[in-house]
Amino acid sequence: MENVKTREPQQKRSIEKKNRIIETGFRLMCENGYQKTTTADIAKAAGVSTGIIYSYFKDKRDIFIYGLEAYAKHMLLPIYDRITPDLDVYSALNAIIDSLIEGHKVFQHAHKEIEALTMTDEVIAGIMFETELQITKQLELLLAQAGFDATDLPEKTHIMYNLVESLCHELTFHQHEGLNDAKMRQIVTDTIIFLLGKPVIS
Repeated sequence: MENVKTREPQQKRSIEKKNRIIETGFRLMCENGYQKTTTADIAKAAGVSTGIIYSYFKDKRDIFIYGLEAYAKHMLLPIYDRITPDLDVYSALNAIIDSLIEGHKVFQHAHKEIEALTMTDEVIAGIMFETELQITKQLELLLAQAGFDATDLPEKTHIMYNLVESLCHELTFHQHEGLNDAKMRQIVTDTIIFLLGKPVIS
């Protein structure tokens, strides 16, 4: 399908149709598996013909990439929306954790497929890398604005993000027997607060 010419819809109805294909296709590929899902499956679930799909997309990979970009934009990047200037560090950290957990739960079916495809597809890996970069940059900016020491802040931010991401994966997907969720969450927040220290300005 390398030479397939696609068109960008201009009319509202066509735009809505394309978005429905993206949303439906991404969900199907995540729930049923990327390899097991065909464009015919997506067309049937979205209520369109396969011809319509190929008028907007090169192939199902194209649909998956559009869906992943929407997932990153709407579920991962706005995780700091709950943070307000009046929140203390502990409350702000818990707000970030809550937002990430919610995002992971909403797209729980997407986790395995995204992880698998990230290992084999450079474009998908690039989207996830860029998303993580934007999230950590956003967090770094918030910490700087809150008055935390800028020394090693990018490195600290990266460690913080991965601690929280690992916690969210455990609470949402892995759920190993014998682990106390509340204690793990407390340890993560305490570790991050220790790592950051106190703001150098009030």
